[in-house]
Amino acid sequence: MDILTALLISLLSMNIQVPDNDIITGSHYQARVPYFSFGIITDVQYCDCDSSGTRFYRESPRKLREAMAVFRTNQVSFVVNLGDLIDHDYKSYKPILNILDSSGLKIYHVLGNHDYSVDTRYKKKLPLPMPSKEGYYSFNQDNFRFIVLNGNEISTYSGLSTANTKLSENYLRSLADSARENANDWNGGISEKQLGWLKTQLDESVSRNQKVFLLCHFPIFPEGPHNLLNNREVLALLAEYHNIIACFSGHNHAGSYGNFNLIHFVTLRGMVETENLGSYARVDVYGNRIWITGAGREKSQILAY
Repeated sequence: MDILTALLISLLSMNIQVPDNDIITGSHYQARVPYFSFGIITDVQYCDCDSSGTRFYRESPRKLREAMAVFRTNQVSFVVNLGDLIDHDYKSYKPILNILDSSGLKIYHVLGNHDYSVDTRYKKKLPLPMPSKEGYYSFNQDNFRFIVLNGNEISTYSGLSTANTKLSENYLRSLADSARENANDWNGGISEKQLGWLKTQLDESVSRNQKVFLLCHFPIFPEGPHNLLNNREVLALLAEYHNIIACFSGHNHAGSYGNFNLIHFVTLRGMVETENLGSYARVDVYGNRIWITGAGREKSQILAY
């Protein structure tokens, strides 16, 4: 790790902020000119139902409209939805997708566990436009590769296959026996096939000299009750690569941050939480750092790579 990277990570851990309109380059400041910017939302969890605890379901459309308006003003290249657009019920999708569609912005969807909280007949045809039926895919922006994982593939709730349902039950028993925090049936995992696909994607990114962002609804690191069921297997694979900048996740509405093998693991706060404050972020990508500008409950961070 070079001295500048170590310094920036240290600054981040101490929650020291650099002025918003500047970036550090070498030993001096220069004007901010990112390669590109993108927006992130997660855990909108809309439904036409009364609030429960800290979750205000009917307030989500208003918060989402606000976020999309800001993203349009900021002229982001695209928006990432990290999953759980709805809380439950297939009809909840329509008003939320109308807001996204009317924004005129390119939206990349990541599947969350609540997205499958619909009648069984709809589970295999969710109304989220995706480039693959498996729910995992990749796309490029400039010389950066974004790899989208489907962390619901192995789960008790997705109904994608009987074999994967049984496999998820085995995972949950094994995790419970090991007293792992993520032994919860509202978590999911990825299959061996998807893990192999991820390795191929990472190998290709290395051969093309691309930096990588990972997107998964379920946190992979640090350890916690919301983590992907087989997060440790995924971490073992990621440890073999040195071109991964960050992994963005949702699911844990409180948010979190961790650093593993110089990969930033950022879990964003859920939009459905609290009555008035929204939660979303803009990410500006530079040559050796990313700037996360949070709004509402989401905090701002500067992450070096």
